[in-house]
This record gives sequence, C-alpha cells and structure tokens, in this order.
Amino acid sequence: MKRVLCFISMLLALSISGMAKGDKMPEYDITGAGSGTEGTILVKVYVYSKKATDQDLKRAAVHGVVFRGCSGNASGARQPAMAAPTAESDNAAFCEAFFATDGPCQNYATIVGGSYDRVKTQKGYKCGAILQVNKTALRKELEKAGVVRSLSSGF
Repeated sequence: MKRVLCFISMLLALSISGMAKGDKMPEYDITGAGSGTEGTILVKVYVYSKKATDQDLKRAAVHGVVFRGCSGNASGARQPAMAAPTAESDNAAFCEAFFATDGPCQNYATIVGGSYDRVKTQKGYKCGAILQVNKTALRKELEKAGVVRSLSSGF
C-alpha cells in the first residue's frame, strides 16, 4: 500500500512540474512599429504557439526590447537591445522571476487596441499584436536589479 501511495505521489509531482514549464518564454519575432509617446516604443510581436495569450505577447515584447532589440520601425532606425548579450544568463534568477507568466514584466507593456493578428501555421498559430513598451520605467527597474548598466555609469 505504501508503494502504491508513493508511486501515485511521484506521478502527481511529475505532472505538477510539467505544468510549471508554462513559464518558458515562447518563441517569438519582434519588429519596430513606430515611435510611441515620450519614453515608450511601439513594437509588433508575433508569438508562435498553439494557444497564445495577452500575457505571452507582453512577455515577448518586453523580453525582445531588453535582450534582442528591434529593427524596421517607421523611421528605419534600429532600436538596440537594452542589455548586454550575456545579461540574461548572468542574471538568470532575476530573469526567471521577472519574465514568469504573471511576472512584473507584464507592467511594462500594453497592447494597442485593434491590432491583433492571428495566422494558422503548420505547427499551430502565429498570434501578433502591436504593443507599447515603457522603456523609461523598464530601464529604471533593470538598473536597480543590476541587469542593465546605468546610462550615467560612464564608459
């Protein structure tokens, strides 16, 4: 009887840990979509998933602005990434918590109404929207956490 209970509890633990993998960053593409108001940037984000949510779009937009940068906005200028290429792996604990499904990254992006796209692909769906990312507040948060160097730190 103890073995059966042990086996059932192990299966339960494995299934719960499988559900927790939903915090994995979805595959996405990001491009510039123009300039927003002072301190913000507009980006077009496409998330590749069978079931993409608004949270996935926001996470991808903030992640892209911080670690990838974006190109192709209306003025033609490339928006460089805010962080160094190794910053994500160097600050893995912070990034995991910050970019969790319900993490604080949700506070720095808003979806522009009426900009949703949904295209069926062979693997699932390509869901997209235009999002406005508050770069000023995001930079302050990342500087506080040590992920991004302060602009006043010098060369």
